Amino acid sequence: MGIIPKKASDVLFSNIRKKQSQENKTKPENISTDAAFFGLLISKVAFLLLMVGFLLMVFLIGFFLFRNLIMAGLMAFGAHFGFRYFLTMKRKQNEERFSRQLPDTLTAIANSLKAGFSLDQAFEFVTVSMPEPTRSEFSSVHLKYRVGYTLGESLKELTQKFNNTEVNLFVSSLVLQNQVGGNVIPFLTELSDIIRGRVLLKDQVAVGTTQQRMTSMIISLLPYGLLVLMQLSGYNALTTTFQGVLVLILAIMMQGIGLYVINNAMKIDI
Repeated sequence: MGIIPKKASDVLFSNIRKKQSQENKTKPENISTDAAFFGLLISKVAFLLLMVGFLLMVFLIGFFLFRNLIMAGLMAFGAHFGFRYFLTMKRKQNEERFSRQLPDTLTAIANSLKAGFSLDQAFEFVTVSMPEPTRSEFSSVHLKYRVGYTLGESLKELTQKFNNTEVNLFVSSLVLQNQVGGNVIPFLTELSDIIRGRVLLKDQVAVGTTQQRMTSMIISLLPYGLLVLMQLSGYNALTTTFQGVLVLILAIMMQGIGLYVINNAMKIDI
């Protein structure tokens, strides 16, 4: 009595192993952050295979259109570069949204503490009242802080995911204030004003450099558009002769160096 039959126990342990396997697959460290921008909760390996398949498809389309391996390779390279650029812009936009919401987040935490709530309850209030991406990020922070992680350990993931000055300032200042002790409410209010001023200054710099960034993007795309027109018109010396391929490689290298110099010239540290 009380002994589970062998077949039943095998089924039981099999179900446990399946459940553990599903939990491991859905852990944040196993999910591709790039795929998450498209709403796909897939592993990093699956996303890599998806990317390889996409680039192979672009290569085949390029070869079918131009009957030229060089042009097919350039199309695949361009697709890869464009996709990475898109992901970089999505990360930057997500980071900027979080930074813009950070002053209001600090104000919400300060108001919660002023009303008599604990820091744990203040984090919980942020997860309910703030929009994305602050809601999701502070939900993770709140969960870690509630189960026993220190404040520094709970906020560490924010500095890894949003590696900018505003987030680093918020995390380091809040951890230091927690260690030193004292009234944290005036500190949060002052920090909120400082970060709001920095975000406003960044927006002004971005508006001031919009024309230069657009000019750089257009100039970088024009040569490839001309190359496609030349191929379609029958002028394919750049991709069918050894000298032409060398000139093409040299031109791409020089363009890359030029874009690097222009981007560094427009970069303004705040």
